Amino acid sequence: MNGIFSALVTVFGIMFLGLLVERRRILAPTMALCLNQFVYWISLPAMLFGQMCSIPMDGEATTFIWATLAGSLVCYLIAYLFFSRGWRSHTLEATVRTLAAVFPNAAFFGLPFIFMVFPDNPEAATAGMLGALLYSGVFLIADATLDILSSPGSGERRNIGRKLIGELIHNPMIVAAVLGACAGFSGLPLPRALLNIVHMLGSTAAPCALFGMGMVLSAQLSGTSGLGGGFSRKNLTIVCLAKLFIQPLFTFIVLLLAGCTGTPLAVGTVVAAMPTGTMVYILGERYQACPTEASMTVIATTILSLVSLPVIMLALQFAGLV
Repeated sequence: MNGIFSALVTVFGIMFLGLLVERRRILAPTMALCLNQFVYWISLPAMLFGQMCSIPMDGEATTFIWATLAGSLVCYLIAYLFFSRGWRSHTLEATVRTLAAVFPNAAFFGLPFIFMVFPDNPEAATAGMLGALLYSGVFLIADATLDILSSPGSGERRNIGRKLIGELIHNPMIVAAVLGACAGFSGLPLPRALLNIVHMLGSTAAPCALFGMGMVLSAQLSGTSGLGGGFSRKNLTIVCLAKLFIQPLFTFIVLLLAGCTGTPLAVGTVVAAMPTGTMVYILGERYQACPTEASMTVIATTILSLVSLPVIMLALQFAGLV
């Protein structure tokens, strides 16, 4: 229990420091964007590359991959059925709410938390990184759906497949993971200097991601102040419950039925229990689909995770998985 509490204090402490710095304008207003861009394009890909180089792709890892992917897709389908009123109302807002209910902040929030709760545990780090990558699937589905719903003509819709491929190719974390896996499968030794660079850059990912997330949350809190009527409180409540409690429970059941045990089972559940990823707000803003509600969902789930994560971690501890 002390380890869980210590991890929460560390993670939220760094986030609070970032929030305080942004509030007090200690750093330039553009620093949040620069810091998050550094994490997204440099440090997280470096960490993923280094970890993927040494991942043993045995039967257990394969089971974890397909079970996590299947669980996330089924969760997305169920949530979309609910928010689209049984497949009758295909709207931009329904798609954004669906993504908010099933897309965890697995990279910027989840990985640092997992590193704290499971220190010096390569199996936990591997499962956490795989989880962060696999949840990109539901994000790409939502992005494609929003593109289809907002495209005025069939000509633009025919280019959606090309756009999705382009997003995959230009996603630095996916590219780094694929290159790392290829390097690991090849069996060729990598230069020591390259590994040192990857390790040093990757070690900055967790603190920079949390600090930058704190700055982003501060900006979002400022942007949503006074907008009490700009979103549906009912939908916000449903999304928070689905994201923080229903999805991790469903993911736990899917992983357990698939045969996952021990650390992979626990980490997969914890990744699913992460608050809503900030990319949901970015999509909502891009397509003008309830952006205020999307922003409030990110803020609310992040704050409420102070309560939900200890509950889930205690349940996993009671089950002997932590």
